[in-house]
Amino acid sequence: MFDVSASGFIESASNLIGLFSETSQELWDELGSEGAEHARIWHIYNDETAKMDAATIDGLNRGIDVLLVFTGLFSAVLTTFIIQSYQQMLPSPSDSTNLLLEQLIMDLRRSSILNINEPILLPTVIGEHLVPTTREIHWVNGLWFAALACSLSAALVSMLAKQWIQPAPNVSGSPQFRARKRQWRYAQLKRWHVHGVINALPLLLHAALLLFFAGIIVLLWSGDIAIMTATFCIVALAYTFYLGSMWMSLIYPDCPYQHPISEHMRLLIYSKASSKSNLDLQAKTDEALHYTRRHPTPSTIVDPNHLTDASALVWILQNCSNKDTIAAALQAIGGLSKDFTAFHILRDAGALTLILRHFSTCFHRDMSVDLRWHVTEAEFAERYCRAWVRLTHGTSILWPRSLQDPLQVLSRCDNIHASAIATCTIALNSLESRTSQLEMIYHLKAFVDGETTLSDLTQRWLLDTFLECSMNWELHAAVVRDITRKSVPVLLRLLQRTTDGTFTTHCHATIPLILQILTTVDSDGLMAWNEENRAHAFRQTMILVFHAIIQNPGYYGVSNEILDLVIIQFAQLAAPIFMLIKFPKVVKEAARRGLSKLYLEGRIAHGLVPDSVLADILQVLHPPVMVSQAQKPWFVKILVNTLAISADRNVEIGCIRLIESILRDCQSDVIRAFTESNGIANLIQLSNANAGHIAIRRLQLDCIRTLCVFIQSSTKCYVKQEELCPSHSPSLEKQFDEIFASDFFKTLLATVGVRRWWLAEIADCWLPSLLLLCAVKPKEQVWKRVEVVFKNFAENNVGEEGSKRMVNDLKTLRSLLEGV
Repeated sequence: MFDVSASGFIESASNLIGLFSETSQELWDELGSEGAEHARIWHIYNDETAKMDAATIDGLNRGIDVLLVFTGLFSAVLTTFIIQSYQQMLPSPSDSTNLLLEQLIMDLRRSSILNINEPILLPTVIGEHLVPTTREIHWVNGLWFAALACSLSAALVSMLAKQWIQPAPNVSGSPQFRARKRQWRYAQLKRWHVHGVINALPLLLHAALLLFFAGIIVLLWSGDIAIMTATFCIVALAYTFYLGSMWMSLIYPDCPYQHPISEHMRLLIYSKASSKSNLDLQAKTDEALHYTRRHPTPSTIVDPNHLTDASALVWILQNCSNKDTIAAALQAIGGLSKDFTAFHILRDAGALTLILRHFSTCFHRDMSVDLRWHVTEAEFAERYCRAWVRLTHGTSILWPRSLQDPLQVLSRCDNIHASAIATCTIALNSLESRTSQLEMIYHLKAFVDGETTLSDLTQRWLLDTFLECSMNWELHAAVVRDITRKSVPVLLRLLQRTTDGTFTTHCHATIPLILQILTTVDSDGLMAWNEENRAHAFRQTMILVFHAIIQNPGYYGVSNEILDLVIIQFAQLAAPIFMLIKFPKVVKEAARRGLSKLYLEGRIAHGLVPDSVLADILQVLHPPVMVSQAQKPWFVKILVNTLAISADRNVEIGCIRLIESILRDCQSDVIRAFTESNGIANLIQLSNANAGHIAIRRLQLDCIRTLCVFIQSSTKCYVKQEELCPSHSPSLEKQFDEIFASDFFKTLLATVGVRRWWLAEIADCWLPSLLLLCAVKPKEQVWKRVEVVFKNFAENNVGEEGSKRMVNDLKTLRSLLEGV
C-alpha cells in the first residue's frame, strides 16, 4: 500500500530532494573548487583506489596462500629425503668392524706366500651398483639443506607479507585527507618495492626446487648411469623452459609466459632505454606544444601535501580507463590554487596533452557548410582552459595553433564565465596583442557598468591574468599607454566597490598591484603571487599609485568623478602613515607631496574630508617643505580659512603650526596674504575663546606665538623695504595698524599678567618681537603698559632661565621709549 498521508508525502518529497541534491553534488563542483577539500575528484579517487586496492590485495593474498601450500608440501617431501641421506653422514659401529676386518685381511695377505707385487682388489660393488662416496653424500646433504632453508625462508617472508599488505584502517576526515593518506601509503609501498619483494618470493621456491634436483643428480652420479642421465635430461629441459619463458617475458611484454618478477626485471633492465624514449617523447610533445624554456621557472620547495595530491591525480590518469573519471581528474587541475607547488608532476605525466584532447571534444566542426567551430560543452571547455593555465604557469608553453579557433569561439560564447576564462587563456598566449589584453578589461568594464554579472571566481581569474600579463607584456610603449588609459579607470572603479565591502578581499589585494605596475612600473615579483604579502603592502602600494594618478590624472584617463574618489581614499590612507615607522621614506615623501598638492588645490579642505583625517593631513604637511615659495601666500590663505571655519581642536592646532612655520622669516607677499585673509583677527579670536580653559592653554599660547612670529617677519620686511625702496613701505605699514587696532596687546598682556611661572618663550620670542615692533612704531601709547606688565613678570621670575635677557630687553624698550 502507498502512504498517501501528508506526512508521508512530505517525507517522500524530502527524500527525493535529498537524493537529487546528493546526485547534483556528485556530478558537479562549484566553479573554482574542483580541487578543494570536498571536491568530487577525491570521492572518485577514493572509490577507484578502494576497488583496485581490494583486487590487488586479494590477488596477492591468493598468491601467497598458494605459495604457502606449495612450501608446506615441498618441505615435507624434502624432509623425508634429508632424513635418509643425513644418516649416511653419521658414524656407525659397523664401519669400525669393517675397517678392522679389512686391516686383518691385509695383514694376512702380507704374511702369505702370495706374490707381494700382485694387486689387491677389494669388493666395491654390491651386486652391480656402485656405492656413493662420503664426499658425494656431503654434497647431497648440503644441497638439500640449502633447498629446505630457501623453502622455509619463503614461508617466513610470506607470512610477513600478509601483514604488509593488510588494508589500512578506515580513516575519518575529509575526502581529500583520506585520499592523501591512501596515496601516501601507496607511494611508500612503491618506494620500498613491497610488491617486488612479494613477487620475488616464488623465486626462492624455484631455487629450492633446483637445489633439490641438483642433490638428486649428485646422489645418482655414482649409481646407474641410465637413471642419472634420464633425471638430468628432465631437469635440464624443465629449467631450459623456465629460463626461456623468463627471457620471452622480458622481450615480449604481451607474452602469456609471464613470471612473477618479470615486470620488475623488465623495468630494471630497460630503465635507461625507457628514460631515453621518454625524453624523446617529451621532446616531441614539447615541440608540438611550442614549448621552449627561455624563462625557466625558479626552483621552489615542493609542499608534501601538494606532491601527494598531484600523485593521486596522476594515479587516476594512469590507472583509470573510464573517460569521465579522467575528465574529472583533468578538470580538478583547474581548481588547484595558483601557489600549488607540484604542477611539474602533472606536466611530466602528460596531463597537458590529455587536457587538449578533452578540450577538443567540447566542440563540433561543421565540415559540410562553413567549416566553422561550434561549442557544444562550454562549461567543460572552460574547466580545461583553467587547467591549462594552471599547468603552464611559469613556463613558456603556448596554446597550440590547431586549437586556437575553438578557443576564439569559446571567448565569444553566451556563457559569460566561460567567455572570460577563454579570454584569459588567449591573453596569456598573446602577450604581444593589444586586443587580447583589452578584452579582459572590457569584461571588467561591463561588470562595473552593470551590464553583466561576474562571479568572484571570474573576477579573480580576470585580475590575476591581467596582472601576470602586465608583468610580461611584449608591447610598444604607445600601446601600453593606451591600455593603461583604458584600464586604470576601470580598476579604480572596481577597487571602490571592493573597498565598500561588496566583493572579495582577493580583488582588493590584486588591483593595487596591477595599478602599481601600470603607474610606476615597479613591482616585486615575489609579492605578485603571495596574497598575504599583497594585503600587508596594500596601504603603501596604494599611496604610490594614488600619488602618481593625482600628479597626472589625464595621462591615466581618470575623470573628475573618479579623481574625487581617488583623492578621498588617498587622504584616508596617507594621513596616518607618519605615525608608523615601518613605512619607507619614498612612501612618506609621496604622501606628503600628494597631500600638499591636493590641499593647495582645495580638494581636501574642511568639509570634504572628516576632521580627524584633516587633522592628520595637517600633521603630515608640517613642516611645509613640499610647498614652493610662490605657493606660500595661497597656502597661508587656505590655512587661515580652515582655521576660521573649523571647530576641531586638532585641526586648529595643525593650522596654527603650519602658519607659524610659513610666517617665520617669510617674504612680504606672505605677510600681505596673511593680513588680507584676516589672519590676525582669527588668531586673536581663537586665543580669547580658549583663554579660560587651562586644559587647552597650549592653543592660546600657540596663537600668541604665531602672532609674535608674524610681527618679527613683518618688521624685518619693513626695514628691508625701507632700505631698498622707501616708496613701497607704506603698504607694509597696514599690518602694523591692524595689530594696534586689534585686541592683540590686550590678549597678550592679559596672558602674561595671569601667569605665575616662567615661560621661556616669553623671553625668547614674545618680548624680542615687541622690541622690533617698538623700534618701528615707538609712539604708540600701549608701550608703557607693555613695559609695566613685562617688568612685573620679570620681577616675579627672578633667577629663572632667561630672566637676565628679559631684563636687558626691558632696558632696551625703556631706551626706545625715552628716545621718542
